[in-house]
Amino acid sequence: MNNLGYYKVNNKIFFEKIEAILYANQTLSDIEWFFHDETFSKVDWTVEPTTSLDEFYRLRAQQIRDNYDYVIVMCSGGADSTNVVKSFLDNGIHVDEIVASAPISGLNNHVYNNKNTDAGNTMSETKYAQLPLLDEISTKYPNVKITLNDYFYDIVNYKTDEWIYKCGEWIHPTSASRYNLEKFTHIKNLAESGKRIGIVYGIDKPVIVQDEDNNIQYVMSDLAVNVPRPPFDIAYPNVEIVLFYWAAEMPLMMVKQSHVLTKWLYNPENARVKCYMRNNAVADYTTFEQNRLRHSVYERAIVPCIYPTTHRLIFQGQKPTRMFLGEHDDWFYKLHNNTKIYQQIESDFFHFIKNINEKYLNVPRTGFILCTTRYKIGTVDQFTGAQGQI
Repeated sequence: MNNLGYYKVNNKIFFEKIEAILYANQTLSDIEWFFHDETFSKVDWTVEPTTSLDEFYRLRAQQIRDNYDYVIVMCSGGADSTNVVKSFLDNGIHVDEIVASAPISGLNNHVYNNKNTDAGNTMSETKYAQLPLLDEISTKYPNVKITLNDYFYDIVNYKTDEWIYKCGEWIHPTSASRYNLEKFTHIKNLAESGKRIGIVYGIDKPVIVQDEDNNIQYVMSDLAVNVPRPPFDIAYPNVEIVLFYWAAEMPLMMVKQSHVLTKWLYNPENARVKCYMRNNAVADYTTFEQNRLRHSVYERAIVPCIYPTTHRLIFQGQKPTRMFLGEHDDWFYKLHNNTKIYQQIESDFFHFIKNINEKYLNVPRTGFILCTTRYKIGTVDQFTGAQGQI
């Protein structure tokens, strides 16, 4: 099963956005994105399920456990992956392995700071959020294998141009390496043995939008779906990337999230957070970068609502405003800007991007165009002042 959807250009199907864009770029053709439309379009998004969020998370964890022989959770230490891990372990559902990615060997002389939440300081999450969570897991659940993926080794071994095509949506120094498991022979051996392996990602938080007609919509974008990358250089049919939240196997969990969150946002006491929600009914004169920052604040602020049991105060930087050469790799730009690999990455990228027509780029040319799918969950007057079970 392809959990990440696909693109269509002139009736030709692509599973990688970058390949679809390169093909479309030849004739300036349109690109269509399909993400389990046949399943989600049949769901009644207007009816809130009675099952609680925590119970849905437990059910989803058990569903994944039942479907795979070996379950790996990719763990950044952020709210999404923390909730995934705890949805398994705190409910007695075994996780075989947790993989935490950080460029440890490339961080010499890096200055950690738990006060600066700019996107350029994202790497401080490693020290203040990711590693503490791994310590907690190793203490409470010693039977869970924990693997630290030092992906700096992969970065310094990038081959010219090849790394770009492994990045997918997010073309920046770490995208092609962060989720690469090729060097972990114990996982690759399991894949080659035929074991069904599920590699679980905490994708993604619910995005709620008010449109011009005061309808409330749940929005899914390919930007989030394209964060995961293929784990190996070759594709194994028994190895699957699993999105924990955006799951066609359990769409009612998404419906529940959308209703709980919308009622929470339209509660007067959460007016400060609601102002960061996208509102298509109001003219928006902000820049693309400002909208990205708004969305970053929104994502951080809704955590207590959507993860009622597992949320905790942790250090997190803002989301990057650029999908190309994003600010969250600032550690690389600062510590390695005099190296051959830095010069190669910069040269490869600018050579690549100059050949892409602006039709396929966002307005500031800092990322590809966004593809979205929307589902109506109700109208504003249905949610104003509403209260609900989480």
